[in-house]
Amino acid sequence: MSIYNRMARITIALLLTCSSAMAELPSELKDVVFTGDLNARSSVDFRKNARNVVSHIPEGSKGSVLEARKLKSTGSYGIKIKVTELGKGKTTAKVGDEVWVYYAQKDPWLSFTDKNDEDVEDPEEALVAKARRDGEGIPVPGTVAKPELPTQEEVLKQQKSEDPNLAKSTDKTKTEASFCDNCTEFKKAAPEIQNQQDIKDVRDAVTATAPKEKTDKTKTVAKKNTKAGKWANFPEVVNFSEGKTTAKTISYARRNKSRHSTGYCYKAVKRAHLASGAIKKYPPGVHAKDAVRDLKRLGMINMLDNPTYRSMIKSPDDAPKGAVIVYATSDVRQSGDTQIKTDWGSSGTYVSDFETPNNFLKSPKARRFANNGKPYKIIGVMIKP
Repeated sequence: MSIYNRMARITIALLLTCSSAMAELPSELKDVVFTGDLNARSSVDFRKNARNVVSHIPEGSKGSVLEARKLKSTGSYGIKIKVTELGKGKTTAKVGDEVWVYYAQKDPWLSFTDKNDEDVEDPEEALVAKARRDGEGIPVPGTVAKPELPTQEEVLKQQKSEDPNLAKSTDKTKTEASFCDNCTEFKKAAPEIQNQQDIKDVRDAVTATAPKEKTDKTKTVAKKNTKAGKWANFPEVVNFSEGKTTAKTISYARRNKSRHSTGYCYKAVKRAHLASGAIKKYPPGVHAKDAVRDLKRLGMINMLDNPTYRSMIKSPDDAPKGAVIVYATSDVRQSGDTQIKTDWGSSGTYVSDFETPNNFLKSPKARRFANNGKPYKIIGVMIKP
C-alpha cells in the first residue's frame, strides 16, 4: 500500500471519528424565554440577603445565554443572560443588560432553544456542559467546578429538600422574583458580597441519602391481570406494568408534576425513571424525540420494534400501563413530546411535567400540527420487561 493511500485512509478515519464525536456533543443553549418574573442579579449569589438584585425581568422577556454555574447547595443553576427583549410589566431592566437569573430544578420559569432554534425539553446536559466549560476559568465559591449529570441520590434529595430560593414564599405561583421586598426600588449590589451560594442558607434542607433499592421481585405474576385487557396474555408486559419499579416511577412523576405544562416533559420523565431505579444513569438527550434512542441505550425496549406489539398499538390508549410514549412530527424544529401512561387502557392519565387525562395527540398543539399537515405520530412505546 502506497504512503498516499495510507494517508488517505488515516484522514478518512480521523474525519469519521470526529464526526462521530461531534454527534455526541450536547446541544448548545442559544436563547432563553422567561415564563415568569425573575430577579436579575449582579452576581451568582442567590441568598435572600445578598443585596445584589438590580432589577427584575418580567415574563415574556428574552435573552441569550452567556454563562452557567451549577450550585452546590441546591443542584439548580445560576445562568448569566444578556437581555435581548423585555416582556410586558414594570421594570428597570434594559435591553442589553447582562444579569444572573435562577434556574430552579422544580420550577425553572425559563425555557430554552438550541443553536438550531429547536425547543429544548431538557437543558440539563447542555447546562452541565456549559457549567463545566465556564468552571474551568476562575473558580466561584459555592458552585460546582466540574458538574455531572444528576444521580439517583441527587434526584431523590432534591425531591425531599425544599429549594430555599423558592419554597419560602407561601404563594407557590411566584418565582424567585418574589424575594424582592419592593420590586420598584432595588438595592445596589454590595461590592463586598462574593459570588457565592451560601451553603449555610440551606442547612435545614433534608440531606438524607436515598435508601438502597431492593430487588424488584415482580417476575412471577401467575394470574392474568383482567385490567390489562389484550396485554393479559403477555406476562413480560404485565410484569413490567404491575412491577414495583413502575409503580415508583408513576408515583414520583405524580408527586413532582407541575399544575400546568412547563415545556420540560422529557426532563420530568427522565427524573422519574432515575428516581425509581428503572434506569441507572441520567439520559443525555435534550429533545423529547431523543427518548427512543436514549432509553434504549439504558436497557429499555421500543415495543414498536416488535411486529406483534406494534400491531396491538394503534393509539396511546393501547399502550400498557407505565410505558413511556414518545411523539414526534416531521417539523424538525419541534422537540416532540413524552408521557408516562399511568394505567391500563383509557382509564388512566398521562403524566410528565404535568398530568392530564388526555394523551398528547388530543392536545391543542397536536391538533394544530395535524391541521397544518405535519401530524404528530407515536415513534416509541418504551418499557423495560
